[in-house]
Amino acid sequence: MSDKNNIHNKSRLSGIILLYFAGIAAGAVLYCFPPDGQAERFGTIAENFVSGRFDKQFAEILVNSFCEPFVMLLICFLMGLSAIAHPVEYLVPVFHALGTGITLAGLYDVYGITGIGMSAVMIIPGTVISAFAVIIAVREALNMSSDVYSASFGKVSAAAKINFRLYFTKFVILCAMVVAAAFAESVLISLFAGLWQV
Repeated sequence: MSDKNNIHNKSRLSGIILLYFAGIAAGAVLYCFPPDGQAERFGTIAENFVSGRFDKQFAEILVNSFCEPFVMLLICFLMGLSAIAHPVEYLVPVFHALGTGITLAGLYDVYGITGIGMSAVMIIPGTVISAFAVIIAVREALNMSSDVYSASFGKVSAAAKINFRLYFTKFVILCAMVVAAAFAESVLISLFAGLWQV
């Protein structure tokens, strides 16, 4: 049974990762081929991203970098407590990555070669860590939803199956990872923002 569970968890994690990369690709395509009347809106996303980090105090950059992935973690945490949240939980990595794809494409389009440097310093280092945290959060939410479903419909004993303390502890650790990602991004921006004239 343990081997079967491990295989199931690995396949679930692989699926979440694929959804994340699909979201990045969809965001880039959406930026390049926007729906009618949305081209200007997508074009301002990259500019808003930069304006939320350039010419800001360290604390402001930290807050801006932390908020979006933290909201994703919070959503995952709450949905994991629901027995019927599976379909929506699978959308979280797509939605999270969609913004990343749009922003990357926008930086390349609006700032050209400068955008490559911006993304390398401002997006990619923090995004890798926060993406990992969100992907693991989705997996944990899916696992918890399955446990809650099983306990709710009498398949297993709730006391024997559900460990809310462990679930909460895992999300505290994931939040710490997001804080570390935001801190790293803030430090890099503070150090290297002066290299770009935008």
